[in-house]
Amino acid sequence: MQKTETQLLGRFALSALMFVASLLLQATPAFAAGSDPRPRAAVVAAPQETEKQREAQLIEGAKKEGKVIYWDASTAKEWEPVFNKFRQKYPFLVVEHWRGGDDQIHQKMTAEARAGLHNVDFASTEINLIADLKKIGLMKKYHWPNTAEWSPQYKDRDGYWIASNINCAVVAYNTNLVSPAEAPKNWDDLLNPKWKGSISMEPDGGEWVLMLWAAWGKDKTVNYLKALSKNNIVFGAGSTARTEMLAAGAFKIDLRLNLHRIPEFQKKGAPIEWVRTDPILARATPRFIAERAPHPNAAILFADFFTSFEGQQAYNDASGRLMPDPRVKSKLAEALKGHRVVLFPIELAGQGNEADRIFREIFLK
Repeated sequence: MQKTETQLLGRFALSALMFVASLLLQATPAFAAGSDPRPRAAVVAAPQETEKQREAQLIEGAKKEGKVIYWDASTAKEWEPVFNKFRQKYPFLVVEHWRGGDDQIHQKMTAEARAGLHNVDFASTEINLIADLKKIGLMKKYHWPNTAEWSPQYKDRDGYWIASNINCAVVAYNTNLVSPAEAPKNWDDLLNPKWKGSISMEPDGGEWVLMLWAAWGKDKTVNYLKALSKNNIVFGAGSTARTEMLAAGAFKIDLRLNLHRIPEFQKKGAPIEWVRTDPILARATPRFIAERAPHPNAAILFADFFTSFEGQQAYNDASGRLMPDPRVKSKLAEALKGHRVVLFPIELAGQGNEADRIFREIFLK
């Protein structure tokens, strides 16, 4: 009798083991296929929670810092709507905005750094000056989490800067003096002798040369500029001033006006129109976090806000500029659809001195 009970217990144990093994075998394919046995919500929630924790830590640090200092060449009118929305989100922070030219910002940052001073958190300067600031270590490397969907041409490959906006430099004409039928349609049309003495442009043309260089290469650019110079280009400083002069009829055509300002003048009744050349020339305006920002947490909060959809839309609404965030819809973005826009790369900025020399020798000798 004892032997029979032992045999039965042994058979029962073996059956139990086989049943458990069959369950494990049924579960194996799910793991082999790479699926996660945890509830889906748990998998998704972890990164979100991490981001919330990161922002909470930044907020805690920023509250102690109390402000963020921003240096830029743009007007307060363009930035105040952005600052207002930022302050609504982070009311414990004061925004100090110092406006200076791009060269001034570069000189101020480098001079203060040599003196061991660091008084800026977030700043902007033109793309031809960015490489130097990066080289001497005045820009913070950052992962810019809100820019994942941006085109690579709108951000530094190493993470040191992002393009806050894209400035298109376009050819424009006075519609009272030039009919749509006779207006230039492309770059070659500007070489027509009938425009001799009636075309204006900025005298500091090195950057414009680089834009053409990016589109055509150096040799074609030089040959084109030599042909263009035969039309006796007239020079006048300042894009806004030249837009006003073009609208007043001082010239028939201007070669390099800021596209985002033209709709403003058109709304006021100015008789100007821009030419849909192929390509349309453009440059990015980089912005960056200072490597030794005195308010590092506030600086990152501002950087994250500005690159968010809310910040990008606020800046577009206030400035009319073309934004790198593809989610931002604007009349300017719509107007550029179907047209080739060429942005000159930062690598070409190293040829700035050569571009200046080319422009001076062709037009200002």
